[in-house]
Amino acid sequence: MPHRIFEIDEILRVIVCYTRDISNAAAVSLACCCKAFEEPALSLLWDWKFLNDLLPLLPSVLTNTPDLTASPTDGDQTRFRRYASWIRVLSVDLTSDMTQEMSFLLDIIASPSTDGPTGPATTEMFPNLWDLAWQGGTSSLIYLPSFVSPVLTHLRVHITARWEVENFPGEYDPLTLVINSIISSSNLHSLCLYTPPEANHNLVLRQAIVDLVLRCGSALNEFEVEFELPESAILHLMSLPNLAVWKVAQPAPRALISSPRRPSISLTRMSHLALRTTTQRDWLSFISALVGERSCPHPAPRTPGSIFGNLTCFTMDSPMGQACPFSCTFLLTDSDISLLADALPRLEWTSLGMPCIFNTCQTTFRSLHTLSTRCPRLRYLCIHVNMATLVQDINSVSQEHDQLERTGNNGQRPGPNVRSRGCPLELRSAQFLPLEANVGVDDLGLVVRGFFNISVVINDVVVLDSNSKLWARVSEGIEAIRA
Repeated sequence: MPHRIFEIDEILRVIVCYTRDISNAAAVSLACCCKAFEEPALSLLWDWKFLNDLLPLLPSVLTNTPDLTASPTDGDQTRFRRYASWIRVLSVDLTSDMTQEMSFLLDIIASPSTDGPTGPATTEMFPNLWDLAWQGGTSSLIYLPSFVSPVLTHLRVHITARWEVENFPGEYDPLTLVINSIISSSNLHSLCLYTPPEANHNLVLRQAIVDLVLRCGSALNEFEVEFELPESAILHLMSLPNLAVWKVAQPAPRALISSPRRPSISLTRMSHLALRTTTQRDWLSFISALVGERSCPHPAPRTPGSIFGNLTCFTMDSPMGQACPFSCTFLLTDSDISLLADALPRLEWTSLGMPCIFNTCQTTFRSLHTLSTRCPRLRYLCIHVNMATLVQDINSVSQEHDQLERTGNNGQRPGPNVRSRGCPLELRSAQFLPLEANVGVDDLGLVVRGFFNISVVINDVVVLDSNSKLWARVSEGIEAIRA
């Protein structure tokens, strides 16, 4: 008999799923017309919610009591718990001004779980919650432990920066409690912590993150934390077989990478790698070494089963962010970009810092040619380019192409003409590059042809000044030739 009941429940759930695909209203109508459909319909309709969606569940308090001093009735409590138990994905946004109703709702959620001075390690309010997205200031963290369930596998916490400079004792303790005691690390799939810079100085929180990393197992798929971790934790992350999205904020690992006791490095499923570091060149050398660049001057294209073989999105910028405030902070050269292209030929989206106006970087038009030629799937690129010698660089690359054409390449890489690549390469934020001061009107046609020959397009230009207006003319010229 229990087996037959299970089959009936599954059939009802399938019917409700099909109805909800038509519209949520249809699923509600189905639940209203037949008692048997009520439970599966409501559980599906409430599996993904915003915190604001829970306010109507307490009508006796929020509607009839303006001062919000009354306690919810037993009926409200029962109904609230019933609906909350169905929620599997919850988004909590506390960045706006806290309303009286929202504050009362948070107190109701937190109060049943109080069991001593610090509260228990888990809560019964959301027993089936497996994905929690939390956004708010540090003051909102006191409520965070009440939302975490024993089955939580995805946690994203975004702590917004505040105007005050002063740090308050214990403000990150609730987040530390969650990381230390609540998360089941063996089943953790995703952990994303976005915190203000002052959080990096919280040694207790940092140690909690390190301990959590060392407890994580093969289930971990996404890890984005803006904390500098010891190399033991970094190497453990790189040994996890299913890690696909990884955000790193620290220097390249060097001390332990050559140790015979280090774990084997996987990274075969990684698709998105984001580096925020002052050692960009060291990271490129490290990546190149992992994929075998040093032992093979002209490596074969990386296969999906090799280290970084699935890496399609790569970003790298300085710890201060992408913008260069007073001078250019971009440290890479054309040779570094060549190393990157050889190591990661399957890239589709790459950001190496927001272009700046200072025109002192060491990457030139040649880097654009390298990435367009050796990364045939690359669609979007954001990079610093020194425009001071743009005309000469375009001529130089063109002459090298002609020379290779005459000599039959002699086993060398293809020339710069890559118009046959599967997709154009869009150079993002090009309008910030100082084109006006380096290219005359007579050279504009050469610049257009140079970008066209390496299949680079500029589609996001917003005309704000004479420099961006000139970039708009380059963009129009490229599109005219393509047409």
